[in-house]
Amino acid sequence: MAKLITGGTGFIGSEVARILIGQGEKVVLFDIAPNYARLDGIENQVKMVRGNLADWPEVLNVVTENDIDGIYHLGSMFSLPSEANPWASFQVNVCGTMYVLEAARLFNVERVVFTSTIATYGLGVTEVVNDETIQRPTTMYGCGKAYCEFLGRFYRRKFGLDFRSVRYPAVIGPGVKTPGLVQFYPWMIEHAALGKAYECYASKETKMPIIYFKDAAKAITMLCQAPKEQINTINYNVSGVKPSLNAKELELAIKKHIPEIQVTYKPDPEVTEFFRTFKMEVFDDSKAKEEWGWAASYPDFDKLVADFIEEMHIHPKRYGISN
Repeated sequence: MAKLITGGTGFIGSEVARILIGQGEKVVLFDIAPNYARLDGIENQVKMVRGNLADWPEVLNVVTENDIDGIYHLGSMFSLPSEANPWASFQVNVCGTMYVLEAARLFNVERVVFTSTIATYGLGVTEVVNDETIQRPTTMYGCGKAYCEFLGRFYRRKFGLDFRSVRYPAVIGPGVKTPGLVQFYPWMIEHAALGKAYECYASKETKMPIIYFKDAAKAITMLCQAPKEQINTINYNVSGVKPSLNAKELELAIKKHIPEIQVTYKPDPEVTEFFRTFKMEVFDDSKAKEEWGWAASYPDFDKLVADFIEEMHIHPKRYGISN
């Protein structure tokens, strides 16, 4: 039997693959545009299948041809691409998830774990958001993810499929290339580590809850492997660094490791407007802690920054980093 990871060569998917291989699992990766550099060190220990989540037969085939008993469904179009092309986002994020769930139902896959997002919360967000906070997303990405959370609940009730999901805050780590509202977190660290000046597109006061990519991979793996009787909430918030740091606090945290850091600020009006109404300070993950023992390995920024820099230096090929 094997574990399937959709989006398997992505930021989190490749890290999940490393965890599963370390546990002796057979791993199959499914990705529309494989990033083989991300598989540095494990390329000969996984099976790579190139395919599109929006193509129903391709999803069916990767499940039926590989003796799959568990699916880590991480593949999706991210926030900004989804805003730019909501029609493609619907096909990949919503229809693709439906196809994954149907394949699991039809071919008796034991368990599906799904990655959702802080973006499922939107209108009326307060300083503290927990698993009972009403989800009213305002972005295409958030809308699709929220729908799929409820779709998974339906499959769990109607068909007995063991569906579970985690909601991530902003995920950061080395080698992020896709633009986004909070990419200033990893980009500021990367620039400092490479001895480059960085012009931050966010204001000094901008902040959002974040989680390190290694903790993101740890969380979904822990959730998948938790005993079924412990899963009551089904869709869980997971948090990482506490408390959240704003851009200036981030700069000062990096300065402890790289005193010569050079940062200037030129806030983007669209980013400024988004965060003008974004009030979230705490992404409460108490249900994940209570039900399946979740705890971040990188809850403070000093430890995160140190590991981030070490990863860049040890595995530059893996993260596409060059001086």
